[in-house]
Amino acid sequence: MSAQQLDVKKAWRAVRRDSLLIAAIAAIGLVSGMAYAYWQPPMHTATSMVVLPPPSSAEPDKATGTQSIETQVFIAESGPVLRSAGQNLSPALGTEEVRSRVKVTAVTDDVIRIDAKGTTPAQAMRLANAVSEVYLVFVTTAQKLPGDLGRKVGARVLEPATTARGGNMFIHLGIYGGLGALLAAIAAAIGVLARARGDRRLRLRDEVADAVGIPVLASVSSYQADDPSDWAQLLQRYAPTAVDAWSLRKTLHNLNLDVKGGSPRSLTVLSFSDDEKALPLGPQLAAFASSIGISTSIVVDNHSDRPLGSAALDIHLVVVDKDAPRLDGATRTTSTIVALSAGVVTAEELARLAVAAAADDRTIDGLVVTDPDPSDRTIGRVSQSQRRSSSRLPTLLTGTARRTR
Repeated sequence: MSAQQLDVKKAWRAVRRDSLLIAAIAAIGLVSGMAYAYWQPPMHTATSMVVLPPPSSAEPDKATGTQSIETQVFIAESGPVLRSAGQNLSPALGTEEVRSRVKVTAVTDDVIRIDAKGTTPAQAMRLANAVSEVYLVFVTTAQKLPGDLGRKVGARVLEPATTARGGNMFIHLGIYGGLGALLAAIAAAIGVLARARGDRRLRLRDEVADAVGIPVLASVSSYQADDPSDWAQLLQRYAPTAVDAWSLRKTLHNLNLDVKGGSPRSLTVLSFSDDEKALPLGPQLAAFASSIGISTSIVVDNHSDRPLGSAALDIHLVVVDKDAPRLDGATRTTSTIVALSAGVVTAEELARLAVAAAADDRTIDGLVVTDPDPSDRTIGRVSQSQRRSSSRLPTLLTGTARRTR
């Protein structure tokens, strides 16, 4: 039962995460349904009523209405009647086309109802009346099919088709458009769930922490930096939101890097080369530290000849490859953290980085998640064993505020 609940939650998160994609596909389905409805216009329906002939005078013991009503309905819907009725129209309709448009039902033991559909009200009325006339000729004359419409001996049209109903284009478009949107949305949701089932990327803070047994220190909104001017803007005028500022301050505090004065300290920020949202975290930390009075310098990828200690805090940016992370030659620092964004790396890729850090005799002190999943209510600071043994666990009540530029 627990596994089933987790699967449902994961499925719901996947649907919410790709809600814009599902909405876009549903919109395509809506337009497609309306286009189909436009090329297949709504049908109008007209009705005629026929009173059956009385029983033969040679059988006076039979009362009116004892004839088989099922037989009369069968005759009215038979191929010869429908074929002849279709030929009497202009333009003529084939037998199968007429059959798809005509429905005959018994109202009473003596009256049958003929409903006929047409693309226009006039066509629907003509078809209903044509079927009525051909049926009358068939049951009241010696002719097999009309050629002589004169000798009507008993049966008669009780109510000819004079009006048509239905055929509202707006309702027709709405029905087919809504149906198309619904089917497209269902298909998109199934595709999203099928993709999410095989997706091994880490999205929740608890999943990230469990992958390597290292706690998540904070979650921060990423800064979009696409060109050198954006990076310069980040370093000179970065102004985080209150939520992001608190997260950055907690990160520095947990690493004991927010102490002013004393011996210089250093921090290595590890990130993956293709994780574009996590790459700006080091500069974000540097800009924030400077804003609270901590002199900070940045060393990009350890390629700098400037001696350490000229600033209170040196932040080293080390970018590694997912498949083969290497830290050879990286300068030793006071602390090391890993910056990663939700839904980018797998547990195996993160574990490879942890192994590479251990091989370099380096300890990873924490993880920072950029742009966390909006549906993530976990905190990533409780061990996996403790989560399994406890029924009530702390959850993150509010997500990280996203900053738009």
